[in-house]
Amino acid sequence: HIFVLSLRGFLQMEVGSSMDGSSDVLDQTCGCKGIRTCLLCEGRKAAGKNEQGTVKTLMRYMFCNKCQKAWRHIEGSAHHTEEMDFPGVLVVEDFITEEEEADIVAVIEASEWKMSQSGRKKQDFGPKVNFKKKKLKLGGFTGLPKFSASLLDRMKSHDLLRDFTPVEQCHLDYDPSRGSAIDPHFDDFWLWGERLVTVNLLADSVLTMSCEGKDAVVVTTQQTSNCEHSNPIESFSNALSSPGLETFLSAGAHCNDRTGSQEADRNILRYCDVEVAIPMPRRSLIVLYGDARHKWLHAIHREDIISRRIAVTLRELSSEFGAEGAQGQAGKELIDIALSFNGSAIS
Repeated sequence: HIFVLSLRGFLQMEVGSSMDGSSDVLDQTCGCKGIRTCLLCEGRKAAGKNEQGTVKTLMRYMFCNKCQKAWRHIEGSAHHTEEMDFPGVLVVEDFITEEEEADIVAVIEASEWKMSQSGRKKQDFGPKVNFKKKKLKLGGFTGLPKFSASLLDRMKSHDLLRDFTPVEQCHLDYDPSRGSAIDPHFDDFWLWGERLVTVNLLADSVLTMSCEGKDAVVVTTQQTSNCEHSNPIESFSNALSSPGLETFLSAGAHCNDRTGSQEADRNILRYCDVEVAIPMPRRSLIVLYGDARHKWLHAIHREDIISRRIAVTLRELSSEFGAEGAQGQAGKELIDIALSFNGSAIS
């Protein structure tokens, strides 16, 4: 399926609701620090001054999980797209059922949420870490939550995750009423390993990838026809009414697996000129690895949170904490605690 990703420029500014339909209170204290802001604090910080400066306009491509490529419809052309290879992403749709999602959310909601930066709330299951000083403490870490055991078993049915051993789990609550977002960033490389794994709950959303590299990326222009990947998800079609929707629907019809296509020409762009939108369907599993983990920063834009979303993210250890690594003993202790699946959120 191709997702209608015309979320930019559209932000549902009504008060977001929780699972029981109750509204968030907008005058609560947020967790923003420094230049970070959310809708709860922007009226108080610099009288609404934009702390981010001028935002560079990037060439936006869309990731197709069927093709494993990122593509962009060429404006003004009915039958041409640009496409680029985009390795290091796995999206598994319908990873959990509706009933399983409801059960997981009920368990998550039973624990207290802590306010975090940029309008997010969080729950942490893992060691306390000072990434700058490269120090960690087990602290009150008692393991991953019980419900994660069955999730991990299911993850291991995929070849990419057969040896995945998470030692940290983070729940992030995004809500449009708070202007929730997360800036482009890399997850830490000292402690966290090759694969970042997320289960996406409650809403469809978009993960946006960007790159700071100034080396050239090759983009191929294709003459394409409609393909099986062109059907937009009905929920996206019904949910969105923003400007540009028709453009994205039209563009979706040209994502192609290259069968029967003819290469027209090859254009060169810099990586820093490009961003790639990865669709995250509700109840899906998303894995970043390889270049998508190490070369591309990932972000969730405020405009792409159109209803409440919970992300359940699991991380594994880096090689430094592996059996042969300098921190091997600490890694073993973390694994033993994590896989007890008897954890509660760190206060």
